[in-house]
Amino acid sequence: MELSLKKDIKKWLDEQVELHPVATSFCPNLKPNSDSNAPVKAVIFDIYGTLLISSSGDIDQATFTEENMEKAVQVGGFKTDEFDKNAFSFLLEQLPKKVVANQQELKSIGHPFPDIDIFKVWNEALEEAEKAGLLKRLGDESLTETILVFEVLSNKVFPMPGMQETLEKLNDKDIPLGIVSNAQFYTPILMNYFLTGNIDVKQQIELFEPDLTVFSFNELKAKPDVALFEKFIPKLKEKYGILPEETIFVGNDMFKDVYTAKQAGLQTALFAGDERSLRLREDEPKVKGLFPDYIITELKQLLTIVP
Repeated sequence: MELSLKKDIKKWLDEQVELHPVATSFCPNLKPNSDSNAPVKAVIFDIYGTLLISSSGDIDQATFTEENMEKAVQVGGFKTDEFDKNAFSFLLEQLPKKVVANQQELKSIGHPFPDIDIFKVWNEALEEAEKAGLLKRLGDESLTETILVFEVLSNKVFPMPGMQETLEKLNDKDIPLGIVSNAQFYTPILMNYFLTGNIDVKQQIELFEPDLTVFSFNELKAKPDVALFEKFIPKLKEKYGILPEETIFVGNDMFKDVYTAKQAGLQTALFAGDERSLRLREDEPKVKGLFPDYIITELKQLLTIVP
């Protein structure tokens, strides 16, 4: 994917208000549930609700407003002074419709848990607005900036306490780090900003191994599709000599994270450090009677689990 940023997106991130996790009633469990648990040699993370605090609790539960839409399309270079003001509300109505349509299309070709191409969704919504005579694209607008700013405004995120310190200490232990996350193109940009303070459009996140990193938007598949985990497991064995049972997955969702990672043969740690994002999924039959190997309420507790 070719990405470029024409404008200073950093200022939008620098202005972000610090978020703090909302404590849960959970106590950490840092001892394995079974004596048969192998020593942990690799750590794979979820992002939203685990490494990043999300004001909405998750990537797909952002709050969309006309004000945020107007700001985003202005940053993207659209000529807003020529807009019918109904364009902003129209786009807000079109986006979820296009998401559903794209998901249905992917399900029809065998993706049970589809993730969308966000550029395709936005382009289709903008085409509808053009057909309705609400806006006109001149060709020099930046959809990358529009989407990124809309996301930053709609779903504020901030590093979970101890994120950088924990990742760096695991890295110092020569523990391979990876990611399996429902995400979009802007997720690596946000993560690198929080880790380095810089804006970079590269899709690889500092401190993480590229061949152990799987994003849903690249696969057009989302957790709980076990295929996302199965993608990195061969490389885990081939390059690092590490088995799935020697790998721990850390996530905040009992179904999407704990259940799916266990299906792939990994050990699991439920991150129960933020009430906003903790998803116990008690109404999901597949998680009944299921327990994570560990429960952590702070990321730094991983340093106790990993030898």
